[in-house]
Amino acid sequence: MEDVIKQCQRGDIAAFKKLYDAYHQPMLRVAVRMLGRQQDAEDAVQTAFIKLYHGIKNFSFRSAFSTYLFRILTNVCFDAIRRQKKHQTDDLDCVTIKVEPQTDIKIQLEHAIAHLPERMRLCFVLFAVEEFKIDEIAEIMNLSAGGVKSTLYQARVRLRTMLSDD
Repeated sequence: MEDVIKQCQRGDIAAFKKLYDAYHQPMLRVAVRMLGRQQDAEDAVQTAFIKLYHGIKNFSFRSAFSTYLFRILTNVCFDAIRRQKKHQTDDLDCVTIKVEPQTDIKIQLEHAIAHLPERMRLCFVLFAVEEFKIDEIAEIMNLSAGGVKSTLYQARVRLRTMLSDD
């Protein structure tokens, strides 16, 4: 992948397409979970790739490329969330989810994840869904490894609470 990135840094569009093909789906999965709507997620992924295209010459190989790319995506997603919040008055941080018992557990879990606070949701999705390592998540989110572990713990506690049968 390093060769492909270096080709991109030299302006090779075919190499950039290879990066797009390799990372588009994982990025879209994260963006959908962060933003909630497919169209918003697709817009965020496209914006992230545009930012990557303009800034790839600055990538210095000091970290994993996926970490660099997902950092761009998370910044784009948080910007979109901030814009959404300016237009919303609902506070979703303290949502109690009541789901019918016959509802599939995967649907319940997706719904619960969607109602986690943004940073907690991102941390959980990167770890549990996209299988990033703690240190990679720390770099993406600009947290310490301990901060990531703490956030993951808090996310699990909230998810258990939201999914419990009270």
